[in-house]
Order: sequence, then C-alpha cells, then structure tokens
Amino acid sequence: MILNTGTPPVLSVSDLVKRYRTGTVANDGISFSLHPGEIYGLLGPNGAGKTTLVRQVLGVLRPTAGTITLAGRDVVADPGFARKNVGFLPQGQFDLLTLRVGELIEFSARLRGMDPRSARVRRDELIGQLDLGQFASTSMHAASGGVRRLAGFAAAIAAPARLLVLDEPTNDVDPIRRQLLWNSMGELGEQGATVLLVTHNLAEAERFIDRLAIIDGGKIVREGTPGSLRSLVTDKLRLETAFRGDVSLHPALIAESMAPGRYLFEQRDLSAVSAWLSAAREAGLLADFRIGPPTLDDIYAAVVAPPRELEAAS
Repeated sequence: MILNTGTPPVLSVSDLVKRYRTGTVANDGISFSLHPGEIYGLLGPNGAGKTTLVRQVLGVLRPTAGTITLAGRDVVADPGFARKNVGFLPQGQFDLLTLRVGELIEFSARLRGMDPRSARVRRDELIGQLDLGQFASTSMHAASGGVRRLAGFAAAIAAPARLLVLDEPTNDVDPIRRQLLWNSMGELGEQGATVLLVTHNLAEAERFIDRLAIIDGGKIVREGTPGSLRSLVTDKLRLETAFRGDVSLHPALIAESMAPGRYLFEQRDLSAVSAWLSAAREAGLLADFRIGPPTLDDIYAAVVAPPRELEAAS
C-alpha cells in the first residue's frame, strides 16, 4: 500500500460530537486523520456510533461540535464538497435500484466526471474483476443481496475519488466473490487510494488495513496499526474448538463472550492445554480444534467485550 504521511491528511476529524435531540450522544469527542494512500479500518459493535460518524463525514448529517475537513475543505460548512468527492458504499439499501448492474457502474463513473468511453471501459473492467458478467444486465431491484453489494462496491470505486468510504462491503457476498472483492481492495491500496473501511470481517480485512480504530460508546477506545494493537494479546494463543458433548473446560482458558467455542490462553499453558485436548479427543468428546496466534478478532473482543475467566468445572 502506498502510504504518504508526509503530506496533509485527506480526511481530518477533530473533537467530533453528535448529540441528538433525545439527549443521546452518538459520537463523543472523536478525532482521527487519514493520510493519502491509507486504508483505515473502523471497528465497533452495533450502536457504537460508526454510522453516525460516516454520515457526518459524507456531509449528510451536521455535527453538534467539532470539525471535519476533506482535502483541506470544511465539510461542515460545505457538505456538497464531500458528496462530490467521496465514493460511498452504504451498509444497507441504496438508491438507483431501477438501473441494471452494468448501468449502475457506468452511471456512477459518469457522475464522478468520467467521459462516456472511459466509463464504459471501467464498467467492463470491474464487471470482469468481480465476476459479475452474468449479472451485468440484471436489474439491481431483482439482484440478490450479494450481487447488489458487489455492484455497489464497483460503483463506489468506478472513478477516482479523494476518499472511499466502504461500509461492510462483504455483507451477503459469497465466499468466492468476497475474495475477489478483497483482491480489488488490495489493488486500491497499491494504487494509493485512501479508504475508510467499516467492517466486522476482521479476519479477511486484516491484511489490507494500515491502521484501525476501535469505537465503542461513541468514543475511539483504541487506535493503531494491527501490529501495535497485537500487544494487547501478544502473550496469548487462540484456541477454536468443536466438542461433541459437555466438556469440563481447562482452567487456563479464557472464553470470548462474543465468540462461542473460541478461547485465549497464555503461551506458558500450551503444554497443559494440549494434554487436555488430547484427553478430550481420546474420550471422543472433541470433534476438531485449532491453535494459532491471536487475530484482530481477538483484539476487538478484548477491547469492546473483555473476555471472562473460566472456572474449572467440578
């Protein structure tokens, strides 16, 4: 990925607060910046304030306090600038469902200033890249959820933009085309695109993210590179299990409340946990298991839903 921290940020958010009339504070003093060529992950549970933040970056929701600048322009004062200069894939339903898949991609490229011939070339390139050929003439209204997501992703990246905001781009996408989408994401990074990526699919997104912020309760509770955040779980190993019946869990295991059947344990307990797994397998209680290093999923769980220590079963 081409990351240039020596130039002014593409997006700068400073002390952002959004308080609704009901008194609910959706964003509470959020600050971060995106540099040219950076893929920045925004992670957090439902209700954490991610959607509210994105809507303010796009200029469709006015903050209560704080500043947002895009390429040096004040988005709060000039929200139209953001709408013209940000490629956006929303998480849920989007407009233009009357268009066919190919038309949506081409139309989006034209809206961002591409000439007709270049827009058609880009349309065909993305249709091939994302394996959408058989759906090119399918109306967005009749397309499956996965095809809509892929078409929306293609529309968002169809023409160069100062910033790409992609909200859960792989939702409903089948595994094969999901990989094609991530490959396209990698190419965007190599080409120097600046991306704000909202996702729960941490295992797949991890290799593309330059930095990430974990947001919870309207605040950024952790920010850094994937490598720097690994320090939260650097002395642990990850265990994924599939049992055939009730099993007395080893006391060294730490259960992740967000992920049943997945545990963390200290590296020093590897021999003891391995012996326990062997005994469970010999007793016919263990269908499968996997031990490996912690991932971003584990970091995310440790920050927003601290794991709980397990008591040894009697």
